[in-house]
Amino acid sequence: MIAVAQPGRVASQREVARRLGISHTALQKAQRAGRIAPEADGAWDVEKVRVRLADSSDPVRKTATLVQPPVAAPRPPAPTSIAALAPDPLPRAAQNTFHDARTANEVFKAQERRLRLDERKGKLVDKARALLLVHRLAKEERDAILAWPARVAAEMAAELGVDAHRLQTMMDTRLREHLAARHDARVSVG
Repeated sequence: MIAVAQPGRVASQREVARRLGISHTALQKAQRAGRIAPEADGAWDVEKVRVRLADSSDPVRKTATLVQPPVAAPRPPAPTSIAALAPDPLPRAAQNTFHDARTANEVFKAQERRLRLDERKGKLVDKARALLLVHRLAKEERDAILAWPARVAAEMAAELGVDAHRLQTMMDTRLREHLAARHDARVSVG
């Protein structure tokens, strides 16, 4: 089978570089980074390479403008071949533009700065530290509740005219039952 040359398609990467007005080394780096790739048949489509380089290059760091192709007469429709039906050699992730990637990075950095600022202002706290403080507070409250019958039982027994020890024992038992029923209460920080 004889290969038919198609306009805009070349066999070598050096020829693509010459037509685009950039160095062969720059194209090699772009290919290693996954920004460009040859077609399924190994040929290079100069226009696709130009578009992909323009979309994936940092506009701030561009030192040269890719040479624009001369305006030519409209091409006749290319014959359908297996190479024309082959899937795009670059994965979808590699086709994102540099602008998309830079925008996502800037959004992420802004969110990160907002979190650091909120943390410095005291709007955010460490989750482990917060849970430790809540646990400590709950334990102190439980101990204070359990000590309460011993403090007030004698005074209440005198007012009611009942045995102080028996009243303290009953209050202590009922409070422990109540706390045991509430034992499953958990603090959830999500």
